[in-house]
Amino acid sequence: MWTRKNVKQKGKISFYANFWKCVLVALILSIVIGAAGNSGGGTGGLVGNSGGIFGSYFNGDDSNGSDSDTDDDGVFVNVDVDEDGITATWDKDDQAITGIITGTIIVAVIVGTVIILIVTALGLALQYLLLTPFEYGCRKFFRKNLDEPAKLSNIVYVFDSHYKNIVKTAFLKDLFVWLWSLLFIIPGIIKAYEYRLVPYIVSENPDINYKDALAESKKLMAGNKWKTFVLDLSFIGWDILSLCTFGLFEVFFVGPYKASTHAALYETLKYGIDAK
Repeated sequence: MWTRKNVKQKGKISFYANFWKCVLVALILSIVIGAAGNSGGGTGGLVGNSGGIFGSYFNGDDSNGSDSDTDDDGVFVNVDVDEDGITATWDKDDQAITGIITGTIIVAVIVGTVIILIVTALGLALQYLLLTPFEYGCRKFFRKNLDEPAKLSNIVYVFDSHYKNIVKTAFLKDLFVWLWSLLFIIPGIIKAYEYRLVPYIVSENPDINYKDALAESKKLMAGNKWKTFVLDLSFIGWDILSLCTFGLFEVFFVGPYKASTHAALYETLKYGIDAK
């Protein structure tokens, strides 16, 4: 039975043994994860409420409480008598103007939707074709560093070996987590922990089928999801200290310490608590 103390100690020892390379790779990992998180975000809210102002106008309601009627040609007439006895009517020209406004709004919504789809597609392409391979490479670096001082070349291994298979596996893993998240947040979090070890599994067996990679991660994490969640919570104190140092402590200690601990967790669950 593994403990947080053993896993964190194993991660810390391997981090100290290859200090500066671990700092560099952890920095790259944090940049990659941050960029990946932003590459597909920020697309919501561009298509807002377009009918709030015009809805009542198109339906014949005047916010000033004026009376409405139609003329002999069936054209909507909006009568508004001011204090001088002057009336204002909505004639055929006004109706044509509102038609232009309506068409403009529809075109704007369509164009906005197309732009959103294009930006989202480009963001996903950037994330899975470039950023995610680097993330998986950094995960491999920290796993290899548990046994011996790892080489920086590990962070680009995806581009040299089974690139398409690894990108496919990464995409489907995230897709399944996202789909589970639609049921509510909690199922998505559970799936994220269930598939957490996929990058390490893939790093050891790059040609593994995505179904087998997900199944193996699920098997290894069975009964360990809650303990892993508590392991993550145990770093809160370090995270607060990082904020107090404007991120410097995160770069030079907390980031590589976390990444090494996560790799140590995989090795412990995969090979046992005494794995070297």
